[in-house]
Amino acid sequence: MKKYLDSLISAIKDAVSVLKLDKSMISRVAADDSATLNAIFILALPFVVNVLLLALTGPMFLWLQIKILLIPIVALIGAIFSMSLVAQVLFKAKGDHLAFFRVLAYASIVSWLGVLPVLLGAFGMDSFYNLFNLVNLVLGVWILVVTYNVLTSYYRLNQQNAIITMIIGVVCAAILQSLLGELLIGRFYRVMYF
Repeated sequence: MKKYLDSLISAIKDAVSVLKLDKSMISRVAADDSATLNAIFILALPFVVNVLLLALTGPMFLWLQIKILLIPIVALIGAIFSMSLVAQVLFKAKGDHLAFFRVLAYASIVSWLGVLPVLLGAFGMDSFYNLFNLVNLVLGVWILVVTYNVLTSYYRLNQQNAIITMIIGVVCAAILQSLLGELLIGRFYRVMYF
C-alpha cells in the first residue's frame, strides 16, 4: 500500500511538472509505460469523488448527474486519441497513442478543482454546474496549452501542423460531447450547456 501511495504522490508531483510545461517531465511521462495506471487515476479521481459527493447528498437524479459528470471525461479521452491519430496519420508523426494519453491525463490534474463546485453544491450552493463548467473551461484551455507543447516536443510537429491537429481534436471533442449529451441526457443537456 505504501509503495502505491508513494507512486501516486510521485505521479502528482510529475503531473504538476507537466502542467508547468517541463519538457523533460513530459518526455519522461510519455516514455514511462508504468505511468498509465496513475494517468487513469488522475483522470478518473474527480469523477469518482464527485459521484460519491452527489450520492451522499441525495440520490435524487443521481443517474442523470453521473451522466453529466461523465460526458466531459469521455469527450477529453476522445479528443486525446483523435489528436494522436491525426498527428500520426496526417502528419506522419512518430509517437504512441498511450504516451500522448498519459501526458494529457497527467495534465488533467487541473480537473481536481472540479470537486470544489460539487462540494459547494452538496452544501446548498445553487447552480454549482455553472462553476463546474468554468472549471472545465479552464481545464480545456490549459489542456490545449499542454497539448501544443506535447505535439511540438514529443511528436515533433511544426507549429502549423500542431495547430491543425488541435483544431481537429477540439472539433472531435465538441461533436463527441454533443452526441453523448444528446444520447445520454437529451434536450436537458442542450439547455444546460449550449
